[in-house]
Amino acid sequence: MINLGIGQPDFSPPNIIIENAIHSLKTRSHGYTNSKGLLELRQEISNNYLKSFSKSVDPENILISPGAKPILYIAISLLSSGGNEVIISNPSFPIYRSIINYCGSKPVFFDLKEQNNFNFIADDIIEKINDKTKLIILNTPCNPTGSVMMRSEQKKLFNFLKNFKNKIYVLSDEIYSKIIFHSNETSLIEQSGLLDNIIVVNGLSKSHSMTGWRIGWGIFPNELIDDAVKYATNIYSCVNNFTQYAAISALRETDEYVENLKKSFEERTILMVKGINLINGFSCIFPKGSFYCYPNIKKTGLTSKELQHELLEKLGIATIDGNNFGLKNDCFIRISCCTSKNNINKALTILKNHFNK
Repeated sequence: MINLGIGQPDFSPPNIIIENAIHSLKTRSHGYTNSKGLLELRQEISNNYLKSFSKSVDPENILISPGAKPILYIAISLLSSGGNEVIISNPSFPIYRSIINYCGSKPVFFDLKEQNNFNFIADDIIEKINDKTKLIILNTPCNPTGSVMMRSEQKKLFNFLKNFKNKIYVLSDEIYSKIIFHSNETSLIEQSGLLDNIIVVNGLSKSHSMTGWRIGWGIFPNELIDDAVKYATNIYSCVNNFTQYAAISALRETDEYVENLKKSFEERTILMVKGINLINGFSCIFPKGSFYCYPNIKKTGLTSKELQHELLEKLGIATIDGNNFGLKNDCFIRISCCTSKNNINKALTILKNHFNK
């Protein structure tokens, strides 16, 4: 089987990360750490935001977590109550909707439109805002589309929020932010003047091939950080030490690795999209980042669920039905490029032989 479903880099982490993890296991404490995370790691994250975005982030506002998902859960939980609305894109990462529903708020969707290259348009978000809106979740680059929110659209949205009568928070999921093609890394933190209405979530799973290490972080405003730490203390106590020490070396010493990883995923997505667009019934927009493609499969005559089943059972290719990512995504499937070029070429050959008869 050729797995084009899972969003997990197929590379190993840099050796320096592994070596530092082993060193910390041999020489560092094996006890509990601060629930916020090691101060040295939080300082390094703070330094990275200052260096990359000219934004000063107090390490005391940073919470280290076992992967990014706990930050999503904590942030949405803190801002949810009966009657509140949380705005998310359609399509989007399925966990957003699950957590929103679990926490008792209502998910409200704005569409990422194929005719706009699935890019985030501020006006599409603004028209969904009302007195019940408490939180907007943005994921750029986006899973599953690979689309981004341009800085001009970010500014337009934040200018609106600044003048809106109620305080609305933005949760910026930036787990793919280092995998943007033809552009430098971006962060919505650049748009929030006092950092009082933004929560940023990020981690090393995608950018450093460390999905199994479970290391991420959140940046919270002053009025939320203490409650976020209480959640963390009661959910996971603290993040294991060796992963945190490894993360310090990841942030300090792996720029070349990240650049090569980004280049590799760009090459793969170009290969995938060009090949998909030669297959009858398929059409695909080039993503601007991440490692996903989101082809339109309407002209195959199959629903996304039917096509997902046919690709897996008949052709041995795993993909994901677009309806997993939102509402009325029946014309799309998500394809991951987290596999070798050789496997991508094999998959494309199988698809061409099947659909181009």
